Amino acid sequence: MVVRVVPEHSKSAVARASKLVGKGNGTPAELQEARAVLSNFRSAHAFPLNAVTVTVRQKALLVKPNAVVAQRLKRLPTILDKLTRHPTMSVTTMHDLGGCRVVFESVDEVDQLVNELSDLPRARNRVKRVYDYLHSDPGPKESGYRGVHLAYEYRASKPEYHGLRIELQIRTQLQHAWATAVETMDLFSGSELKYGKGEPEVIRFFVLVSSLMAREEGTSSVPGAEEAAGVLLAELTDLESHLGIVGRLRGYAAIVGDHATNDRRNALTLELRRKEGALTVTVHETMAEAEARLTELESRDDDDLDAVLVNIARIGQLQAAYPNYYADTTVFTNFVTSRIADRAL
Repeated sequence: MVVRVVPEHSKSAVARASKLVGKGNGTPAELQEARAVLSNFRSAHAFPLNAVTVTVRQKALLVKPNAVVAQRLKRLPTILDKLTRHPTMSVTTMHDLGGCRVVFESVDEVDQLVNELSDLPRARNRVKRVYDYLHSDPGPKESGYRGVHLAYEYRASKPEYHGLRIELQIRTQLQHAWATAVETMDLFSGSELKYGKGEPEVIRFFVLVSSLMAREEGTSSVPGAEEAAGVLLAELTDLESHLGIVGRLRGYAAIVGDHATNDRRNALTLELRRKEGALTVTVHETMAEAEARLTELESRDDDDLDAVLVNIARIGQLQAAYPNYYADTTVFTNFVTSRIADRAL
């Protein structure tokens, strides 16, 4: 029998725990209890996440049979870090504690799935809001991030989960490659490019690449990088010549631990040792076992360890769904080098 984690605390209690952790002014015992409250609230999203993913996977595979679909719970250290950066925030307002991801080949496929999921009149898990970071409303983020996010609210058969929010990210392979490169830089170098923090020239490099990708996909340009492709490419070439971003990304080579290679659905934990570039993937028989392992890993006081729980239909798609943990930025670096080479001809 699968044991489901249910919310054990009221939303007001979760909000109080959020602010206590964010401000960091409690006693060690109070902070430990607050983190336990937040951990339970995060883990309770596993059931509604799976319910939403079932529908998403069914619709995505009708659009494209080889679409990559995966789901994950937000890492507890990431949640705690966000609360520290925003001390007045409550995790009850976050809609990405449970996240599902779909990767397609084209923008047309992205748009098709968005339209399908946004127009399901009988669905009890309803799309509450669409965040379109591809087209003109609101368009790409200033950082260069592109994709479409759907914010769900669970309203299905289990009332104890009603109101919990799930986020769906839908991207093309190019958009996914860009986001992967940014996450890989952050994972292995300790930067925070994902939050707009880092060397201005490095941030600009990724903005330029994203806008060039947007032009090739026929979507809105990134704010601040709306010049002609030739102008953007000239600036990118200059930045790459003295920053060597491509070389840095190719240097982040993760050593992948042994793991199963069958194609049945799996609950997995990924454990990345940043300094060694060593990745261990563990396959668990049940989601409960995977959640217990993640909780144990997150309880360690180890800044070098990055752990995440993933549930994926086919383990063969794991690297495609989470290439940042493998330091796999091949699609991104090939895009940059090929465009620079074409300019030189």
